[in-house]
Amino acid sequence: MGAPFTTKLIAVVLSVAALAFGREFFIPIALAVCFQALLTPLVRGLGRLRIPAPAGAAIVVVGALAVLVVGGWSLAGPFGEWVDQAPTNIAIARRKLREIGRPLDRLSDAASGEAGATGAAANAPPPPAPPAQIATGPAVPSLFAQLLGRATSVVARLLEVIVLVYLMLAAGNMLFRKLVKLLPAPDDLRTATDILNKTESIVSRYLTVTALINVGQGIAVGLALWAIGVPDPFIWGLATFVLEFIPYLGGVIMVGLLLIDGFSAHSGWGQVLLAPAIYLAISTLQNNVVSPYAYGNRLKLNPLAVMIFVLFWWFIWGIPGVFLAIPIAATLKVLGDQVPTMSVLAELLGE
Repeated sequence: MGAPFTTKLIAVVLSVAALAFGREFFIPIALAVCFQALLTPLVRGLGRLRIPAPAGAAIVVVGALAVLVVGGWSLAGPFGEWVDQAPTNIAIARRKLREIGRPLDRLSDAASGEAGATGAAANAPPPPAPPAQIATGPAVPSLFAQLLGRATSVVARLLEVIVLVYLMLAAGNMLFRKLVKLLPAPDDLRTATDILNKTESIVSRYLTVTALINVGQGIAVGLALWAIGVPDPFIWGLATFVLEFIPYLGGVIMVGLLLIDGFSAHSGWGQVLLAPAIYLAISTLQNNVVSPYAYGNRLKLNPLAVMIFVLFWWFIWGIPGVFLAIPIAATLKVLGDQVPTMSVLAELLGE
């Protein structure tokens, strides 16, 4: 009894280690599989118009890239201004938070018998600012080289994903059909076909519905922040659309960014908390009313399991892993429902 469990545990540990060390190999493939599931219905629709799969795949991929390029080009200006102002806003927020926390520090020091020292420290003149350091020549090329290296890496990964998506769309299910031919029994073939169809349907539906929900929530947040006079509401709507693809953590990041912006622009607590409160109200309405109706019964996952999955894949693959966490969880849920030996996955991930 102990030997099989030990063997399974070792296999799990080795698999996790392989996923972590092989992230440069696995992440582009996983992203390509997700986008392939999302775009396959469009290619099939073009196929009904008698357009061959390679040509249909090229049309769909080029069209998606055109939308991304036009959208990125139109957002470059306002987003660049927002990024330029971010360091100043963060510095102002830190200063105000220190001012808010100063009375609490005094109370804590008084409770521990250090009130006199705290008062003296508070009345003492601030220390002289350190002399400004003049940037030396080698620092600038080093920073530029780092940024250039990161940009080059991101572009290379994007090109890799784009090529993989096109090849997968152009080939259809050819690779899967070749794999299932190796299965020995007709029942295995039937099970594999069911798994493919259900997985593709669930992943495609999840990505499509999530994108539509995020668009609606981004519009609602942008309009609400525009109504209360928050600068750059379009940027906040775009940030909502992007961050809502990250379950739970995206909302936390959004609230933190709104708090930083509020501290940098306002002094009163009511004005600081108004924008985050509006975002939380819209997000709560979306999570409890819109999402259950939109997703229906096809993607019922345990919220605790989803959170654990998000943290796990964040630890293994970073930001791409957070985006892929729910599609991977849905795929494993389908496997657990279809394959008896993997039923434990359905039990753990099921609602």
